[in-house]
Amino acid sequence: MNRLAVVAAVVAMLAVLSACGKAPEVPVQETAAGQAAQHLEPTYQCPMHPDVKSDKPGTCPICGMELVLVEPAAATETEPRPLYYRHPHNPAITSPVPRKDEMGMDFVPVFEEAGGEERGAIRLSAAMVNNLGVRTAEAAVGNVDPTVQTVGTLAYDERGRVEVRVRAEGYVERLSVRAEGERVRRGQPLFAVFSPRLAGAQREYLNALALGDAALIEAAEGRLAALGLQPAAIARLRGSGEVQERVAYHSPQDGVVTMLGVREGALAEPGMSAMTIAPIERLWVVAEVPETASAAVRAGARARVSVAALPGESLEATVLDVLPELNQATRTLQVRLALDNPGQRLAAGMLADVTIDGAGARSALLIPLEALIRTGRAARVIVALGEGRFVARDVHPGAESGDSIEILHGLEAGERVVVSGQFMLDSESQVRSSLGRYGEQPGAGAHAGHDGGPAGEQGT
Repeated sequence: MNRLAVVAAVVAMLAVLSACGKAPEVPVQETAAGQAAQHLEPTYQCPMHPDVKSDKPGTCPICGMELVLVEPAAATETEPRPLYYRHPHNPAITSPVPRKDEMGMDFVPVFEEAGGEERGAIRLSAAMVNNLGVRTAEAAVGNVDPTVQTVGTLAYDERGRVEVRVRAEGYVERLSVRAEGERVRRGQPLFAVFSPRLAGAQREYLNALALGDAALIEAAEGRLAALGLQPAAIARLRGSGEVQERVAYHSPQDGVVTMLGVREGALAEPGMSAMTIAPIERLWVVAEVPETASAAVRAGARARVSVAALPGESLEATVLDVLPELNQATRTLQVRLALDNPGQRLAAGMLADVTIDGAGARSALLIPLEALIRTGRAARVIVALGEGRFVARDVHPGAESGDSIEILHGLEAGERVVVSGQFMLDSESQVRSSLGRYGEQPGAGAHAGHDGGPAGEQGT
């Protein structure tokens, strides 16, 4: 009876509570992020040294401060969680948590690839794209004007240089040119040579004329010519009968004396080079054309030249030769252009800006020249896939046209390429591609120590 009384009392109490209208409590459903956070082990971190972490309370071994509990951040669907963070300039240095490098720059977050994207694709948050200063430009079809812009140096026309050589042994007299660089005119007396040998040859010629022997006259006249006596001087000798002990040398053309090999009173010997005279009515422009643009330059092409000495003036020039030997140090071809020098306002040694016309305009796919990344074996660009996704792609560049370059294969019109910050993105993309080739997943294998152990501290 006592047991029945107890059961009746419990039933009566439940009935009273139900009559009062109090509903039983329903457990609150937790979110997936909350459930994941309850199963994570607590992480304690030094407030002054974020790299120091522990799974239990303690003190920092560096500064002695108490470690504080780091609350796990709630996951969001709009902003993906980075796999790890890498050094902004060295992809081999990584960290499991945000940090700064030795220059105060933030480490770059690396996200997991989306399914179906190109190999090596990376994803950055909008904030990181903005911090890196990433700018893009559209690949568009335009006209390729294969003009080559380069620099050159004005030089003397080597094809027009002439040498004045002494033919008769004697002593230099009446030297009118005293230093290299002096200008001379055609027919101007340069110097004279006092030659006893020449005087003897003239007497032999006069004796032959007196004898009337045609063979002797011809032989004696040829000897005078070999000794440097001009035909006009031989005619004067024949008419006057006066022997000249000095032979005069005159300038064969207008120009500048670039080499002076004689001095007043010096002994001159047959075959000696007395002077070298270079023309100045026309000069050469010796330009260096990059190997990548050499195919657009042909002999006979028109060019425009400007120098600092003549501001605002553009001078017409013509390509004479494209030398067949490549400069191994600069990877350029030497091009010679002919440039008229009206008024002799130009001088050898001046620097010049040179623009050489190519074969004519044509239609092609163009991108900004600064977007192209050249390597030793290939060339590539960073393609913006949208929504913070980027990928490195190999391309085949063609001719350069001003600030643009032609793309033969690898891109389609309308795609956008990165023109600022592309080298950092390219470095990360190459790392991701390498992991994919070896069958590793980003965040595993090569970055297995990101949980805070020794491997995760390789960036320190």
